[in-house]
Amino acid sequence: MKISIIGGGPVGCYTGYLFAKEGHLVTIYENHPLIGSPIQCTGILTNDFDDFGFPLKSFLVNTINKIEVISPSGEEVLIKQKDYIVCRNKFDNFFADLAKKAGAKILVNHSFIRKEGKAVIIKDSLTNKEIKVTPDLVIGADGPLSPTAKAFGFYNSERKNYYGVQAVVEGKFEPGTIKTYFGQSICPGLFAWIVPESSTIARVGIAAVKDSRKYFDKFMKENNFKAKEIQAGTIPIYHPRQKLHQDNCYLVGDAAGFVKATTLGGLIPGLKQAEIMVKSVLEGKDYEVEIKPLRRKMKIHLMIHNILDKFSDKDFDKMVRYVNQPKIQKIFEQHTRENPLPILLKAGLKEPRFAYFVKYLW
Repeated sequence: MKISIIGGGPVGCYTGYLFAKEGHLVTIYENHPLIGSPIQCTGILTNDFDDFGFPLKSFLVNTINKIEVISPSGEEVLIKQKDYIVCRNKFDNFFADLAKKAGAKILVNHSFIRKEGKAVIIKDSLTNKEIKVTPDLVIGADGPLSPTAKAFGFYNSERKNYYGVQAVVEGKFEPGTIKTYFGQSICPGLFAWIVPESSTIARVGIAAVKDSRKYFDKFMKENNFKAKEIQAGTIPIYHPRQKLHQDNCYLVGDAAGFVKATTLGGLIPGLKQAEIMVKSVLEGKDYEVEIKPLRRKMKIHLMIHNILDKFSDKDFDKMVRYVNQPKIQKIFEQHTRENPLPILLKAGLKEPRFAYFVKYLW
């Protein structure tokens, strides 16, 4: 098959690798001049990434062993979790190199322009010329505002995006601990984060539906942080009715909204989605059936997000107190954030007071 992949991020390149290694003709079109730039992601991986079997050494920046959650009133809970902090530039290029070694071609400065029948029009921004290609498959891996999704009639008007702002700052940090701060005045609908690269460098940011920069500037000022560099980007919230496939086009990663609504982490869900999609295509399986287990996980994240979105500051304080019990902390430590269902079930059985928050489902 001749396959055109729109977007040269890690999910697009991993998709290209999976097809190319099976002998298919893959071209990846990336609209930026460099793979991995600009950076629009914090770069946190849960240790579920180990399941892929990729070496970490080429892009690993730091290993985390604890997450500290701080409530609006300052109550804290510490949860043991293993996470990896990666250099997104090196991480993206790792997957690009993987795709190229498998035989995929990557063309930078090439943007998707429009669909014409069964063909797609790509523009080379260096020559300002348009190229017409007619692939057997088109894969939209071009981010939350995906032009491919819009051109092929996928784009769901109900989709909601967050807007994240992050800075690299200097200071004194606990290198093994991510700190998260909750509260309506800090970051409504999500949380602020301090993610250490080392004991002296950290990634600090927030994401919100609106006024992101206002909340970011406030958090930076309150903590006396000065930005060495600032990154920003759009992050989709998973939508359960988002179509993933029609005709000869598939969506993957942020273009499909495959981002955990609880944390806005999309790297592992996107990579797993790519594996399921490619296997379905190559083995002639029903993609919508094969993707259901991953969709269920994404829906649970969305359900939790919708509950937290209605929390008052007192609710966050209460939640932190409930979690700050050895019996509950142990449950959180036994499972990663990729699959929250076991945490919900076990925590609910151990601490019935969590049922108080169920009212926010409606």
